[in-house]
Parts: sequence; C-alpha cells; structure tokens
Amino acid sequence: MPMEEIQDQEPIWAGTKIRIYQEQPLEYLLSYIYGNSNELQLTCLTQGEAGNIGGVITKDLPNHYVLAQTLKTFLTGVYSEICFE
Repeated sequence: MPMEEIQDQEPIWAGTKIRIYQEQPLEYLLSYIYGNSNELQLTCLTQGEAGNIGGVITKDLPNHYVLAQTLKTFLTGVYSEICFE
C-alpha cells in the first residue's frame, strides 16, 4: 500500500515492513532500538544492505508506536510503500 494512502493518525508498530524506492527498492523493518525507548529504527532487510540503519523515528510517546504522519514526514520526497502483515 502506498504510504500516502495511510491516514496520518494510523499507528505504525514495530515489525512493520516499509519498502522505499530510490535507485533500487529497499525493504526496511521498523524495529526497536536496544536501550532507547523513545524511538524506533528502520533496519534494512535487502540483501547486500541488510542490517544498515535507514533512520530513527520518534515514537508517539507514551505509546509504543510511530504515527503514520511522523513516518511520512521522515520519508518526504521518497516514494514508499507499507506492508501490514
């Protein structure tokens, strides 16, 4: 699903996959950061890039998720899709 189709107030939880299209499509996993309870990170899953951090996103505290609006702002100017499994 294209990121722009997600409602701004939609909670995006750790474990959600996000595909970002730049030169080539890269798939990321929104995941927890050990020792940091205020943010989640985008960890690359794509072969050859796996393990690289694509960015750190601030949680909607005191909740344990990121709002779609925050993620959209982070990804401004880049076509991206979100995969809810």
